Amino acid sequence: MTAKLPRICVVAHSADLYGADRCLHASLPDLLKHFRVTIATPSGGPGVAVLQALGAEVIRLPDYALRRRHLTAAGLLPWLLRLFSSVRTLTKSHRDDPFCVIYSNTLAAGIGPLLRWRWRIPHAVHVHECPNEPTWLPGALLRVVDWSTQVVICNSNYSCTWVRTRRPQLAQRTVVVHNGLDLVPAPAAAPKPHTPFTIACVARIHPKKGHPVLFEALRMAKERGRDWKVQLFGDTLDEYMPLYEELIRYADTHGLAKMIEWRGFVADVQIQYADADLAVVPSVIPEEFSLVCLEAQSMLLPVIATGPGGASEVLVDGKTGVIVAPGNARELCDAICRLEDDAALRATMGLAGRQRAETTFSREAFANGICDQILALSNGASVKQ
Repeated sequence: MTAKLPRICVVAHSADLYGADRCLHASLPDLLKHFRVTIATPSGGPGVAVLQALGAEVIRLPDYALRRRHLTAAGLLPWLLRLFSSVRTLTKSHRDDPFCVIYSNTLAAGIGPLLRWRWRIPHAVHVHECPNEPTWLPGALLRVVDWSTQVVICNSNYSCTWVRTRRPQLAQRTVVVHNGLDLVPAPAAAPKPHTPFTIACVARIHPKKGHPVLFEALRMAKERGRDWKVQLFGDTLDEYMPLYEELIRYADTHGLAKMIEWRGFVADVQIQYADADLAVVPSVIPEEFSLVCLEAQSMLLPVIATGPGGASEVLVDGKTGVIVAPGNARELCDAICRLEDDAALRATMGLAGRQRAETTFSREAFANGICDQILALSNGASVKQ
């Protein structure tokens, strides 16, 4: 008889198809070679079908994830009730068929520390985000991580430095595993210039993502006589609808509406970048990694991103794209203008970006790194950096 594989509990912060969700999808096939994987998700979403198709058991629970709207007087108590309800449900599953490791896929996957306290088994946390507001939140989160976690997996050196600076006690428990994804086949050649010049921005409408800066850069370009089209891929959470409405008003006020194409959420990378001449990541707070940089480079596109931060580890400034200062619309506009005027440079950067994506950020290397950490925890050890 074949021995039954040990069972792990993966705590996801959502069942969507954005960055951290897709990283979980990328590591799951390799985790399933070593473990029976049960994934807790806060309610449903399109990612549930992906997880199940890959072979994981999925338990859908009330929304236990830590979100900004839960940190209010009105939101806190309902969130705590959902949190403890979710812990009870998973504890029943643990009694019936014990888990050997808890793997929280993000800091926002709020129930991991409670499960660690309740079950007394090893716990790993994957840091995909470095929240800095409200000001008390980073310290509180990392104190809980310090208390409850044996291994902290960081998706970049930037994230690792953030953890170690904010909570030096965690320094010996942190390890960097750069994100990686299966790359779609590269286009046969660099994209031919589009008319009008087309810019892809793939990001949810969120204060961090810098859409107002991009819109201001677009206004400057219009004043310079530039003819651009910006394709925006990403949805808007309810709490950020005022930002979306503000962007609509800004575009109408400055005559930009015809230059902006709202595409909504699109999962297919080839669709996101099929009509683009370059991609932008105008975040006003540094990206912890930036899968957008990686994916755009894999499609032979140069990327303009803000830094320093995780994006500076994904693209090489001047070779596969350009790093600009966050919040500086003029610098962003100037960088786009330079690349618009030099099609040969765009093609050279795009080719270099694809080669970097293939050699440095493979799905296999990423999945191996995650599996090494979880296997070590299941065997009662920890992997050194």
